[in-house]
Amino acid sequence: MSKQGQLSGKTAIVTGSSKPNGIGAAIAVALAEQGANIVVHYAKSEQGATEVVKTLQGMGVKAVAIQADAASADFGIKLVQGTLEAFGTSAIDIIVNNAGISHIHPGIADVPLSAWDEIFHTNVRAPFLLIQAALPYMPTTDPTRGGGRIINIGSIIGKMGHKVFTVYGASKGALTSMSVSMAEELGSRGITINVVAPGPIDTDMSESTVNEKLFRNMHIKREGKPREVAGAVAWLAGPGAGS
Repeated sequence: MSKQGQLSGKTAIVTGSSKPNGIGAAIAVALAEQGANIVVHYAKSEQGATEVVKTLQGMGVKAVAIQADAASADFGIKLVQGTLEAFGTSAIDIIVNNAGISHIHPGIADVPLSAWDEIFHTNVRAPFLLIQAALPYMPTTDPTRGGGRIINIGSIIGKMGHKVFTVYGASKGALTSMSVSMAEELGSRGITINVVAPGPIDTDMSESTVNEKLFRNMHIKREGKPREVAGAVAWLAGPGAGS
């Protein structure tokens, strides 16, 4: 018996969701709690993806793991086609572009072109490719399903910057700008697009040296929890955040 909730029967793709203690996995769990069927995307960690899938299936929803390289040109097509085939569906309701990478570089002179390309391919081009590939299958203002939902995971560094994260910050700023432009186009189709831009979050990617600067500009001086980001995403994916 499928789990009932405000997202019951809907299909969600959550990129970068293969780390059991990461933001992506927490988002997948939050969406599954509302009844959504989940595609757990991974690039390398099949074992982690399998663990997340088992957790989701134990919650009473359908879940599959699909591998795709976020830096590849066929990233979006591979994920979308894999989703349609795995669930036997013709609709993709929710996309969460969570996959992202960052590199620490002491200064601008230390940034190789290869790092720039890798970060922008993963953090900006991959979300664009996935959205582009999924749009033909996303519901518009269909009264039986509601409009599609796209949530991109940005970063506070995309707004305030950080000297060791010049390229990462630039990529998250670009993701936000792209989302704003897409929202203007897709809103008329009943598809919402939002950006959730967390500050420092307690995950394996957390950097204490970076957080010291961020904490100085925060009223609550602690790392956030993945489930706190997931709660915001789940609300934006639901009917309460309708267009």
